[in-house]
Amino acid sequence: MAQLALVSDDLHFLQHLLPTWKQQFDLRVLNPPKPPPRIRGPRDLLAGLRNLPPLAEWADVVFCEWATHYLEWLSHHPGRAKLATRMHRYELERHADRVNWDNVALVLFVSDAMERAFRAAVPDYGGQTAVVYENIDFAKFSTRDRGTTHRLGMLGQVIPRKGVREAVEFFAAVADELPELSLSIAGRTPDARYRQRVEEAIAAAGLGERVTLEGFVPDLQAWYHSLDLIVSNSQAEGLQTSLVEGVASGCRALSRGWAGAEEVVPLDGLFSSATEFRQRLVEHYALDAEERTRQATGEREALLERLGARPRMAELLASLAP
Repeated sequence: MAQLALVSDDLHFLQHLLPTWKQQFDLRVLNPPKPPPRIRGPRDLLAGLRNLPPLAEWADVVFCEWATHYLEWLSHHPGRAKLATRMHRYELERHADRVNWDNVALVLFVSDAMERAFRAAVPDYGGQTAVVYENIDFAKFSTRDRGTTHRLGMLGQVIPRKGVREAVEFFAAVADELPELSLSIAGRTPDARYRQRVEEAIAAAGLGERVTLEGFVPDLQAWYHSLDLIVSNSQAEGLQTSLVEGVASGCRALSRGWAGAEEVVPLDGLFSSATEFRQRLVEHYALDAEERTRQATGEREALLERLGARPRMAELLASLAP
């Protein structure tokens, strides 16, 4: 049985896989503090790094979920283990130029777009790359006959990169034409100033009764089932989890055309302006209920088939072991 060391300061996207991985590998997990804000200074970072050398000598493969500080250190202090990582999004800008990629045998990505961006940024990389998607357990996201709710949803942190304030303005542009429509914005609001800007945009458009900031949503399945469409207005994503979960729950998806959005959303669901956003919504609600359901079902089946055809991380990691 191959010896796998998993190093991750955020296990959110792997938790559901760990029971199976424990059967497939002799598995050790290092879950050091996550930067920021839990790493308060060099001492905290060093505390995590101190555990890396023995892992790199024990393991056949060290897998860094997120290509951050720990990958940087391991790539410059290789042990006997083969080194692998999964890159989601921000690591390419913040960490890639500090990694010794000659010592990384395998780089995994959550989207074809991220793989292309990596190849452009690190053109001389000679190791193996693959695009995978096992971020969620699809068995937890089922459809139901919801009827028409006239409800749109956005899910994610309420921060500038997510384009929440602009989405409110886009919604305002179609609000009079589709008077039954409402928008639910779910997710934590770590940036108080930006939340205030979003609230001011809602008030300025007179949408206080139709656009709501929900905060944390404990029952995601019920929330997705309350929507007709899941919306992303982000500037950039790896492969936005809420879009995938929403489609898996039977929603249709609308998204700004950030790199990789087309891997989840059909081309007729992409937009780049308030005008196109309005057009997509008007076209959607012009369809009869049966056709809307048929399209949502077809888009769900196509997405699950497409993502399900991607290689399994466990198989790729096992292939590196001697």
